[in-house]
Amino acid sequence: VPMGLMMLMFLGIMIGATPLVQTVLEEKMGRISEVLLGSIPPFELMLGKLIGTVGVSVTLVSFYLLGAYCALSYAGHTDYFHSASLLTWALVYLVLAVLLFGAMFSAIGAAVSDMKEAQSTMMPVMCVVMAPMFVWVYIVKEPNSSLSVLMLPPSSSLRYFIVPIIA
Repeated sequence: VPMGLMMLMFLGIMIGATPLVQTVLEEKMGRISEVLLGSIPPFELMLGKLIGTVGVSVTLVSFYLLGAYCALSYAGHTDYFHSASLLTWALVYLVLAVLLFGAMFSAIGAAVSDMKEAQSTMMPVMCVVMAPMFVWVYIVKEPNSSLSVLMLPPSSSLRYFIVPIIA
């Protein structure tokens, strides 16, 4: 269950936030952003992109969670969804993660001039996105260890969200 929920959050981040690099870069290369910036401030333009990305990610993850609940209900194992507050916190962490990584990916798209540069610039951000997958076993085994406590904030959601599900 923890691995599945972590992969679901990773899927929501990757499907929602990573396309922002390409869309910002395409708008910049096609001079579309100049026309848009003539009518609205840059902050509102990027905020609109981020809010749309959050909507896509939350919708996708909600459909997967609903499908999982329906499948578990059909099999008679709805005890895995014993706490609605944990699912609410999962969506809160997802929204915050998509806002964080979406802002990073948008900044990368705005800073580079072609896709090759964007791909090489994305590597440090992708390492931070993938960090929870490398340490999730240790965090689940020892949620109060120094690794769990000192982990990067995007990854520390494992300690507060996934560990209570299996406890």
